Amino acid sequence: MKIENYFEQREVMGVQGLFYTRGSFGVIDGGTYACEKNGATATYSYEKNGVRLCAEFTTFGNGVVLRKDTFENLTDGVLEVNALTSRFRMLGNSYEVYTQYSAWQHESLGAWQPLVTQVTAQTNGVRFCDGATPMLGMHDLYTGKNTVFHLLANCQWKMTARKVPFSDKEFVLVETGFNDTGLRLQVQPHEIIELPEVFFFEAENKTDLDAYKLHEVFNTLYPRKTLPIIYNSWLYCFDILDIDALKNQASVAAEMGFEAFMVDAGWFGEGDTWFTAVGDWEENLTGGPKGRLGELSKHVRDLGMVFGLWFEPERAFCKSKAMKAHPEYFIENTFLDFSNDEARAYILDAVSKQMDKYQLGWVKFDYNATTVSDLSANAFYRYWQGYEKFIAEFKARYPHVYMTNCGGGGFRMQLWHAKHFDSFWFSDNQGPYDGIRIIKDTLKRMPTGCIERWNVQRYVDGFTEYGNPNPIVRGVNCNNATWDFLIGVNDSFVEAFMKGGPLGFSCDLASFPENYKAYWKEVIAQYKKDREFYRTATARILLDDERTIVIEYADGALSRCVLQVFTKVTYANDILVYPVVDENAEYAQGDKILCGKELRHDGLAVNDLVNNSCRVIELLKK
Repeated sequence: MKIENYFEQREVMGVQGLFYTRGSFGVIDGGTYACEKNGATATYSYEKNGVRLCAEFTTFGNGVVLRKDTFENLTDGVLEVNALTSRFRMLGNSYEVYTQYSAWQHESLGAWQPLVTQVTAQTNGVRFCDGATPMLGMHDLYTGKNTVFHLLANCQWKMTARKVPFSDKEFVLVETGFNDTGLRLQVQPHEIIELPEVFFFEAENKTDLDAYKLHEVFNTLYPRKTLPIIYNSWLYCFDILDIDALKNQASVAAEMGFEAFMVDAGWFGEGDTWFTAVGDWEENLTGGPKGRLGELSKHVRDLGMVFGLWFEPERAFCKSKAMKAHPEYFIENTFLDFSNDEARAYILDAVSKQMDKYQLGWVKFDYNATTVSDLSANAFYRYWQGYEKFIAEFKARYPHVYMTNCGGGGFRMQLWHAKHFDSFWFSDNQGPYDGIRIIKDTLKRMPTGCIERWNVQRYVDGFTEYGNPNPIVRGVNCNNATWDFLIGVNDSFVEAFMKGGPLGFSCDLASFPENYKAYWKEVIAQYKKDREFYRTATARILLDDERTIVIEYADGALSRCVLQVFTKVTYANDILVYPVVDENAEYAQGDKILCGKELRHDGLAVNDLVNNSCRVIELLKK
């Protein structure tokens, strides 16, 4: 792509230039930039009113461009910034815009809308996917081409696509950067502020906006650790922790091939409650595990698995011991002030004590609360600067620990966090129907290896099946976050749903019938052979329908392509799927040899579709 197409070097207020910023230094809107080129990187810089603005563009082989912008105070005094955005000019004036809404149990819910005046997506709080996700797609109605922007949010962010009238013409601008609501960012003398980085690229496919290109680049820049086989206690028992029962679950998990076992929220506090002790990271001796957590940790480790615990380092309950001891460490009597060096050192030491005591090899850092306005008026930029330091310090102490990110579900599931964490608990809704929808839409902005998959299932006997005189045993799955709703799908649907990222279970493994334990043991064994493929795989959405979803996972050379055809309630017996393959190669599908060009242009027939199931088709290049 030609970067210069996305900006024009003119001093035309409101419609040109690489940046828009205003503050105590005045307004910078448009400009003529000096350019330096070094291989695949071009840097444009501009100085005005004691401010230097720089935009660095790095182009990757598949057409993805990474833009990194900085704002530098060149003066010896403090400058106040009230708006700070990166700007992109779009050619033409007729567009549709894609954005994603995000809420608890409804993560990554996207749609297209016409650009009539302005479309804005922004976070509603301190968590980066609270209300929206940091991505924006543009579909040119004249050309049919698409451009997509992915923000690596490091502050309370905003993304806007808007039409701007100028004389008798219209300009279309995309702006990304700081949410300017109440912004009064104090920039110290000679300090450099980093704007949110932006991946952007042109896309042919409107369905998934060529997300595979983002996956390729991100997997190269920030490779995942080996995708583990994991167990989490939360949807098995919530906060009711019976150590003997958990030891039994761990024994079954080890026999089935699991590698990590975690106790979620509820292990700390006093007596019958834990949520009022958030911030006091000490084992509950009178309730919950009743002082037996070390016993469970040893049992898990003796079985050859790593032991993990849930933490919420970002906050404390207003009546917690931590809050009473150090109220100066917290904002709004709730949120740890990561911009405070002493507060950051305090929470690092508090978590480290438990890391060392229980010899943890896995942590889940959650964030179950939010605040809308940064009282320091810097769009939480200083907060997240401190948080990034905390994560770096934690990883320096525990470089081999596996780190799961969570934010009351998927409220922090975005690329900036994916640089620092190994994977994400994608939602508290782990039902297979809603889950595959959330995963499918999250794949438009996140690599597949980042997204944990969870089986939340029970097996129930006594079912009467039509045409079968004998009662059967079958699985039912939790269809929300709390077991209030259930759904029944075939094993093939659940098995395929779980593949693509870290494979996890959060349910009563010990109650599984023996034949199902054996079934899932085989699935786990096979996934251990396949997980290196999924760790680096790209994903494409081939079909996105209310009843049928088709996802293709592939390696970079398209030498192995795995198609998952999920069918809910379908009235079609057969469909055509058009896999993305190498047109100049032949592919083996089982015993069949298929021509890549014919697969690409004539499609692949998928016959005899079954409700609530998934057909998996593997194509291997000859």
